[in-house]
Order: sequence, then structure tokens, then C-alpha cells
Amino acid sequence: MNRNFWTAIRAQGYRLPAGADLAALTDELLTMLGSPDGELRDDIAYATLATWVSEGRYDSQALLAMGEHMASSLTVGLGAQASDSVFLRAFSVLILGEIVALDAREPGLPADRVRAWAAEAARYLRLERDERGFVPGRGWAHAAAHTADCLGAVALHPATDAALLRSILAATAERVLRPQGQVFIYEEDERLAFACLALLRRPEIQEADIVAWCDSFLHPTEGGDWRAASAGESGARAYLNVKSFLRSLYLQMLWTQNPPPLREDALQSVLVTIRAIGTSLYGQ
Repeated sequence: MNRNFWTAIRAQGYRLPAGADLAALTDELLTMLGSPDGELRDDIAYATLATWVSEGRYDSQALLAMGEHMASSLTVGLGAQASDSVFLRAFSVLILGEIVALDAREPGLPADRVRAWAAEAARYLRLERDERGFVPGRGWAHAAAHTADCLGAVALHPATDAALLRSILAATAERVLRPQGQVFIYEEDERLAFACLALLRRPEIQEADIVAWCDSFLHPTEGGDWRAASAGESGARAYLNVKSFLRSLYLQMLWTQNPPPLREDALQSVLVTIRAIGTSLYGQ
């Protein structure tokens, strides 16, 4: 890897050099997605690939191969905590989102593969255990936020059906409710809520889906009620994440200029949930 070469590419707005071998350069970038060097991974590999994907540099066959590679990368080292393997997973899911977003605008990929990738991204959200946001000396991991960005792109793709939309909402709830999880301090709640707002804009999501989904936040994963659960540190972290997520979603729905078709019903369901899990302060 020639850092000076890639730094020059970045300085030129990620312009593909004349006569360059796109396939060879892409392979090098895909390898760099897993680099522990934040500049190589984020500022060069991700930014260059995202630019070239959005600019239409790749034909359908190349995009399909890249999407398959990104989806398979989501399982590499999955389950590890505080490991550099998270960088490949967390940045692969970002590129997967870029591919899906492009295909939503300019269709050319098999719908069944897009659905399969979406299911893999939802599964990844549930199973990723490295919850670090910014890693000193390494840069961003931010797996939950990056996966949210991918799922937000999935929500805009016409191949995403009602069952898949509901499964993504369920995966998001599972992630937010995760017992013994870290508190969202890097705006993961905002990014997850933004993805869910995109999902709620889909006409396939009905009022009953919204009510059932909101009801899933009423109790901790391990049972009981939030008052008892929040008496312990791990329960308190989950409780704070749930409240932060629901508040973020409520405000985003309230302020968006592109509201979901059932915004009033969704706002009411979220508000009822917030009040139900809240302390007596909500009644003052």
C-alpha cells in the first residue's frame, strides 16, 4: 500500500486516475477497510469507495461482487470484543449501505440479493458485541451507528418487503434493549432512530406494527420492570439507552419535513411508551 498515492487521491477529491486499474485499486481499498489505521480506513478506503460507488464507477457485476464481499465480511471475527476485527465489519456495513442506496436510485442488482444483504445487516446489528464508538489511537469503530446508516438505506430500497422491515425494527429494539450494553455516548441513539424513521415512512408498516414494536420497549430483556432493573448498573445503562432512543425518535418524527404516513399514531405510541417506562416526573 502506497500511502502517498492514496493521500494524493484524497487531495484530488477521490478522482480516479486516468488509465488506472479500477479492479486492482478497489481490491486494495477493500483490504484497507479493515485497517487499524483510522486515516487509511476512514478517510481513504471508505471515503474513496463510497465516492466511486455513488459516482457509478462500477457496473452491476462489480457491485454485486462487492456487496457479497461486504456482507460476508460482517461475520469475520463477529462476537469478539475490543478487537481490531471490528473495523472491517463496521466499515463493510457502511459500504454495503452505499451499494444498496445506489441500487435504490439506479436499479441493476438482483432483488433477492439486496434482501439477503439487508437481512445480514439486521443480523449483524443484533450480534455485534464490540460497542466501542471512537477508539483512541484507532479512530472510529461505531458499529451500531454504521449499521443504522446501512439499514436506513435498506428502508429506501423497493425490494425491502414488509416482513424484512418488521425484522429490522425488531433487531433495532433488541440492540437498544441489550442488557449490560454500553451507554450510547456517540449519538448511536440518534442514528438508530433516524433509520427507524425511514422504516416508518414505508406504507407497509401499519399501526399494529408500530404499537407492537413500541410495546417491546416496555420491559427489560431479562424481565421485570424498568424501576427494578435500573437499580443495578447494567439495567440502568439499558434503561438510559431505551429512553434516549425513544426520545430521539419522537423528536425526529415531530420535526421531520418528510413525515411517515402514520406519524400521529406513531408519535402517540412512542409517547405512551416513554410515559409508561418513565419515573413519576412524567406526571408532574
